[in-house]
Amino acid sequence: MSMTLLHLIPTDPRFSPAPAASEAAQARLRQLIPGAWGGYDVWNIPGTAFIDPGEYWCGVRCPVCGADIEEWWDDAMRTTALPDGYFGSLAVTVPCCSARTDLNALAYAEAAGFARYSLVTTDPGCELPLPPAVVGELENLLGTELRQVVARY
Repeated sequence: MSMTLLHLIPTDPRFSPAPAASEAAQARLRQLIPGAWGGYDVWNIPGTAFIDPGEYWCGVRCPVCGADIEEWWDDAMRTTALPDGYFGSLAVTVPCCSARTDLNALAYAEAAGFARYSLVTTDPGCELPLPPAVVGELENLLGTELRQVVARY
């Protein structure tokens, strides 16, 4: 049986909120999405991790010229990852146009990103992605902009 995860991750991959802000955001998330069949969680990740869309993966493009860079991305992810599977520097030079960028800024066809922190709802039972006003409330509580990553496994 498959499941859907909604990750709300900071756009800054190294951001971790204060514990009180995280608790307030989690409590508000429970109010905003009261019917999550699989529950709610907070991931405080010990390193910068890639948060992927699972079965929703549809590729990745260069954010500068729009070229398909999925084959290069596979290699870049392997060579950039640290031995523990987390990531240090996300800086890369894309092969298509030699632009300097970072792995978090690439144009993922379905939202994905890097994070040390994630508000997670499993099987939220609502339409996804969440409306901007809902995400804005959580951003205000956490003090950072958020990216929604909808994943299916």
